[in-house]
Amino acid sequence: MTIKTMKKACVLILLLVAAFTVNAFAQKPTAKTFFDIGIINSENAEYSEAIDEFKHAITLKPDYAEAHYQLGNSYFNLHRYDESLAAYKQAVKLRPKYADAHFSLGILSTMLSNYDDAIRAFKQTIKLQPKNSKAHFSLGNVYYELEKYGKAVAAYKQAIKIRPKYAEARYHIGRAYMQLRKEMLSLAKREYNYLKKVDADLAKDLLKTINKK
Repeated sequence: MTIKTMKKACVLILLLVAAFTVNAFAQKPTAKTFFDIGIINSENAEYSEAIDEFKHAITLKPDYAEAHYQLGNSYFNLHRYDESLAAYKQAVKLRPKYADAHFSLGILSTMLSNYDDAIRAFKQTIKLQPKNSKAHFSLGNVYYELEKYGKAVAAYKQAIKIRPKYAEARYHIGRAYMQLRKEMLSLAKREYNYLKKVDADLAKDLLKTINKK
């Protein structure tokens, strides 16, 4: 190979390298690229950085339900609950069958005492994932907070049916049963107070029954 030929070959190689380099830099990061970086940040508990990455992903792809959901998780971990709530709501709006997002929305709504929203979110989770024992359990907790003990028991029973060794559910169903007993006794005493005015003998018999409990 002559020196002239060698020079041409070197020039050609340099041009190819330059073309490849320009082409590589010309490829802009995709929404998935930013999303993946955000996931890595989240796994490393770098939530502020993750938020920036998920926002970049959403800017490039506004209907990216997973990015909205993970954005909500990052906000949640920073205790920025209002922003987390908004992100979760956007995720389920974009993907109505997003069970994980519905469940997270239910958990956060419970924390914020938005019980009606929590019930809807957990019911939707259960509709999508009937065997999600945590969703049944969490629904039971909301009903318990609302003093709807009968519904709480029913929800806890479903959780235990799916997961028989669900210790927390068995503990909470025990508490709900105790509350139901108190509720029933309270109702019975109310009837006794009314009965005293209309039939003293029946009132006396009812009182004996109440006192045995």
